[in-house]
Amino acid sequence: MKHLGLGAVLLLMLGAILLGVAGSGSDRLSAAEPEHPSHFSAYLGLLPGLIDSDGSGPFVDLVKAIAALDDGVEVSVMVYPMSRATRSVVVGEADFNLPALRNPYIDESMLPYRFSSVTFGKVTHVLYSNSAAPITPAMVLGYEYTKRDLLIEGVSDFWPFSVKRSLSIEQSLGKLSRGRIDAFLWAQEEADFALKKMGLTNIHRVYFGEFDDVFIIPKGERGDAVDRFLTQSIERLRATGQLGQIYSGIHGPYQEWQPGESAATKAVRTTP
Repeated sequence: MKHLGLGAVLLLMLGAILLGVAGSGSDRLSAAEPEHPSHFSAYLGLLPGLIDSDGSGPFVDLVKAIAALDDGVEVSVMVYPMSRATRSVVVGEADFNLPALRNPYIDESMLPYRFSSVTFGKVTHVLYSNSAAPITPAMVLGYEYTKRDLLIEGVSDFWPFSVKRSLSIEQSLGKLSRGRIDAFLWAQEEADFALKKMGLTNIHRVYFGEFDDVFIIPKGERGDAVDRFLTQSIERLRATGQLGQIYSGIHGPYQEWQPGESAATKAVRTTP
């Protein structure tokens, strides 16, 4: 048998070392990108009463309940202004964002993000107007004649009619009370909370519709993993009844009431 020279032995040893390094690097890469991620970041949009700046509120409780389902999964929660929280998903800083509604009016493929497959509730939307000039859903949808185009504030780029972006719920309700806009369209609980806090009595409310409460998640493979995680988590919470308990503090069915209305007036209005 022919003996290998010292140089050949050294080359073989070097090759073995390099193969080992390559293998361990591959193992580290696989561990860094697991099929089932162990950490998710949730950026929640500030929404007084539901998502407060101190990290409290029913929406925060929902995310904490999701995090508590699996000891091997960590979910970090941050609260930011609404636009920052949503943008964070788009740029890859966050894995999911709340609150969000599934938009039935647009092609989701045109968005820089996507909505989760799972929905965890229904959001009642209310149309607010000045009680001196009440606006109906039929007027907004163009089924009922109006002398001019209506100036409506709410979530822009969501509705199939013209809506100007609301900078804040309180600001829009204040403009509505002063007659500077015709209507304000928003989720019932959030807007009612602000309406009662402001003590406005010249606002008229009417039911507009219900929409799916969902998460905003990234596009691509990361979004697929986030979607699987959220779907499994919500279904587990739903099965135990915990989801219903938490969601009862977030959104509910339409509540019929009018600001500044006395019990006697309400009784007369609601009597068949």
